[in-house]
Amino acid sequence: MAEQRKAERRRAERRVARPKLKTTREEIKKVARDFHWAGQMPNWTTVVEGRELPARPLVLKAARVSDKHPTNSGEAAVILSDLGFEVRYKGATIPYEDLPD
Repeated sequence: MAEQRKAERRRAERRVARPKLKTTREEIKKVARDFHWAGQMPNWTTVVEGRELPARPLVLKAARVSDKHPTNSGEAAVILSDLGFEVRYKGATIPYEDLPD
């Protein structure tokens, strides 16, 4: 029970400190259809329509901001998780409550 309360508190804190970058689930899916990644897969990834894609570049493209935007990969993972996408760190699925603050 204490673990559940702790997880709920972390989710509430994360909502208050949510990254400022805005995008939608539909925009992520749209960008993912034509997204090509030739480099090595980074630590933080997401699965969109059966494809594993890098989290940060995908979110930045969907939000239509420069790749120099200060959003880091952990924040991108939180955004994707908030939108209902599976998020992975080094290939392992990460539950929402274990995402970085």
